[in-house]
Amino acid sequence: MIKLNNIFVMLLVALVGLSVTACSSDDDLNTDQYGNDIAVNSFGPCPVLRGGMLYFYGSHLDQISEIDLPGADPITAIQVLTAGSHSKISIEVPAEKCDTGIVVLKTVKGGTISTISPVTYREDIKLTDFYVGQENNKIGAVGDIATIKGDYLKSYHGIILADHEPVKEDSCLPHDHNTIQVPMPEESKKGERMFKDLASSPPEISTEDTLTVTLPTVQNLTPTTLKAGATISVTGSSLTQIASVKLNGAVVADSEFIAQTATMVSFALPVKASDGEVTLVTKSGVEIPAGSITTVVPTDLAVSPSPVKNGKTITITGKDLDLITGIAFPNATDATIATQSATQITAKIPVTAQEGDITLSLANGKTVSVAYTLVKPAVINFIPTTLTAGDRVVLTGTDLDLVKSITFPGEADIEITEFAAQSETSIGLTTPVAASGSGVILNLMNGTTVKVSGLTINASTTPAVNSTEVEGTVGEYVTVSGKNFNNVEAIYIGGTKVTKIRSRSDSEITFQIPASIAPATYDFIFITPEETKFTVGKIIVNSAEKTIWTGSFDCANWAGNQDLAWGGYDWSTVKAGQVLTFYFTANDTSASWVCISVRQGDKWDNLPNAQIDLTGSSTVATYTLTETALNQLVNNGGLVVTGKDVTITKITLK
Repeated sequence: MIKLNNIFVMLLVALVGLSVTACSSDDDLNTDQYGNDIAVNSFGPCPVLRGGMLYFYGSHLDQISEIDLPGADPITAIQVLTAGSHSKISIEVPAEKCDTGIVVLKTVKGGTISTISPVTYREDIKLTDFYVGQENNKIGAVGDIATIKGDYLKSYHGIILADHEPVKEDSCLPHDHNTIQVPMPEESKKGERMFKDLASSPPEISTEDTLTVTLPTVQNLTPTTLKAGATISVTGSSLTQIASVKLNGAVVADSEFIAQTATMVSFALPVKASDGEVTLVTKSGVEIPAGSITTVVPTDLAVSPSPVKNGKTITITGKDLDLITGIAFPNATDATIATQSATQITAKIPVTAQEGDITLSLANGKTVSVAYTLVKPAVINFIPTTLTAGDRVVLTGTDLDLVKSITFPGEADIEITEFAAQSETSIGLTTPVAASGSGVILNLMNGTTVKVSGLTINASTTPAVNSTEVEGTVGEYVTVSGKNFNNVEAIYIGGTKVTKIRSRSDSEITFQIPASIAPATYDFIFITPEETKFTVGKIIVNSAEKTIWTGSFDCANWAGNQDLAWGGYDWSTVKAGQVLTFYFTANDTSASWVCISVRQGDKWDNLPNAQIDLTGSSTVATYTLTETALNQLVNNGGLVVTGKDVTITKITLK
């Protein structure tokens, strides 16, 4: 199908009364409507069809001998339809060579009358045929001449084929009333054809025929296995129509082609292109399969040294290693390539890396891997090999700097993370008092472990706890596990003696933290009947939960409770890390969202992480006071508590 659209948007103009002017005093013309002399009152239709009839109305128009339309030859074939004071005449408008403008009427006596309004025209454009090259041929290639036949084609100033750039008037060949010839542009494609001119919304004229455009063809694609950056060539016909090449993961525009002729297109394979189809895309958007490719990946991979130590440099050799863009080790996220060439890559092994497969990644998403092994610490000797728990021991061996901690046997495993000394060849430490048994486990920095035998630990009678850090709350009971608790005569938290012991066995003791002690971290001390003092670890003493406000305050719509602001509470006595606890009920227990918000007194500015989001079923919320939050409370007017749709009944500090 072919469609043509007129570039001119015709405005329908109603017939209007026209004033006319007599230009010859010889005729002494009177312009009064329907007077006794020659006068033109109106003419139409306007616009008038080229080749159609144009009518004039007025007085004594039978005395008009000639009518001149702009651009046309004088018209003397005038038909008098009505004579006299109410007269009507008509002329046939030429099909060509007449322009928009003022109409001049001449009388038999040589006088002239000019219309005030211009005459305008419309064309009933007709499309009668189209072909490519010879008549009746509807098949053509880019560059062939398409001929369009019809009437009033001179009005066209450009033609758009399909949906692409216009073929402008200066590119057309013959362009007259009946013929337009235009070279088929590169944007042409096979299928139903629509010709448009350059108007924004013109009417359309169609035929039932279809124009078939010959597309490029592909003969060969080489090579089919290649490396990123290598040149790939496609041979065939009409390849100047190709605008781009689509690959799996990349597109190459024609501006990036190495070469392009009618029979060959060549380009460099993008680094992001992967295995898959190669598709040529014409300037008209048609996709043409050209074949498939396989992209090269590195091969013949080998690593050295093997085994290699965490923190040291590993070298990977092979082919095409310049394709690699990333390197990854098991259990590590911070690996980077140090040096790189086509045959070698080096990288520093992260301390957290575990042995397994090194993964090398390419820009196109492909990966290759190569296995490697890691150096592991080895203990050659324990000095001494037999000891009593609590004694010092030295481990000698190789690569002991990879050790993060050592686990000793006992009623429960005991992990020691602090060493008296550590080097690549030795570790010195004090064995846990609660340890007993044989052998140890080396815990490495990469998360793996090495079991080592050769050490025997005899149980000690010295009191010891399983955890070197105990935690409890002022005034509350705490239970501690360990060994040799029957040898404990007294317990001290720092300098404060524990006076209430609820229960005791040789491996567990429960006692109350004195109410007089201030929240802090203290030495945890056991005293034996022989008055021997053993500091068995640290104990963290937390403050007891203290009620600082009670009542009933409805934060229905962000109302603020200021009872703990502006001197309502001394926030300078509070320490960072203490916890505010809010007890409340939601105004609607089925609500999906309610909240409590903690603010400072001055301007109600937010504390850090001020909003605590909750649901209607919640009844308790907590907020940990940071150093920043406490500084705001101390220096900016204390605490304001607000929120949405909750009623607060109690606030505590612990």
